[in-house]
Amino acid sequence: MKRNIAFSSGIGVLTLLSVLTSCTKQEIKLADKSTDLDSSPSVTTSAIPNPRWSVTGKLFEQGAAGSFESVAVKDPSLVYDGGRWHVFYTGTDGNQWKMGYVNSPSLFDMKSEPRRFMNSLNGGGYFCAPQVFNFPAKGKWFLIYQSGLGATYSTNTSVSDYGGWAAGKGMGFNDGIDFWCIADNSYVYCFYSAQDGSKTIKRRRTTIANFPNGWESPTIVATDTFEAPHVYRNKADGKYYMMVEDIGRYFELWTASNLNGTWTKVSETWAAKSNLTERNGHWTDQVSHGEILRSGSDQLMEITNIDRCEVFMQGVVNGNYSSYIRIPYDLGLMQNF
Repeated sequence: MKRNIAFSSGIGVLTLLSVLTSCTKQEIKLADKSTDLDSSPSVTTSAIPNPRWSVTGKLFEQGAAGSFESVAVKDPSLVYDGGRWHVFYTGTDGNQWKMGYVNSPSLFDMKSEPRRFMNSLNGGGYFCAPQVFNFPAKGKWFLIYQSGLGATYSTNTSVSDYGGWAAGKGMGFNDGIDFWCIADNSYVYCFYSAQDGSKTIKRRRTTIANFPNGWESPTIVATDTFEAPHVYRNKADGKYYMMVEDIGRYFELWTASNLNGTWTKVSETWAAKSNLTERNGHWTDQVSHGEILRSGSDQLMEITNIDRCEVFMQGVVNGNYSSYIRIPYDLGLMQNF
């Protein structure tokens, strides 16, 4: 994500971990997709407010000197398709935000796979914070991201064709960052964090027929929070859950019965340093921007069970990094079971 604010002195040192959250059923070995993510979820009535989390070591790190990602890799979004994980992410060389792509049969083997700069995307000066999904009714894969055009989309007929993404087009609004789309049977909703100092999450919607254009005016759905709202439909209880990153660099959890409904906070610290165990040595001090591993790859954004989930995340050790774009994020995988 690109921040337009200065760091608050109340935060002190810059301690940042961005977490890509993956809600699956099995052990952390699920990242090699050796088992079915969609097998019979156990039913829960509501999410556990403060589960225990554990995290791997770094699975994906910044690139070589001189590359577009030489300082940090962050903001991951991923799907499993054709026997491989397809991971889209933000990279930075400390000067500009850009996007990269990598694919691998296992998240644990990504380091050895070729990294691709998404140079087919036109972002109006920068492009970052991707979300990827398939939209069968449209016959296309979509990347939703933020850029100099505001909310931006690009399409492709194959998720693995990194050079086949069309040049980005604006979605008609630019009043936020960290744009996230999810659909029900009639509408597509876009959740995002406001950039007007209100500390709110906003929601817009459009019909499936009009997507990715034709958005209604925004509605505020969450207050006193920060950024990176990621919304999923939980198959275990049929509810929708939104994880939101607070300014303290941890995840809140919110819930609603439907995408157009009222959102209620489940937990202030659903995933935080205070309930996280590092399994392979210390490499992060915060839980930040990330995505839940989904049970599918389409616009419904479904997960199997919010209480048995994995999160692909970005993290960093506390430090004084002078500016947000200089923070050396890496990616790892955490789970809450």
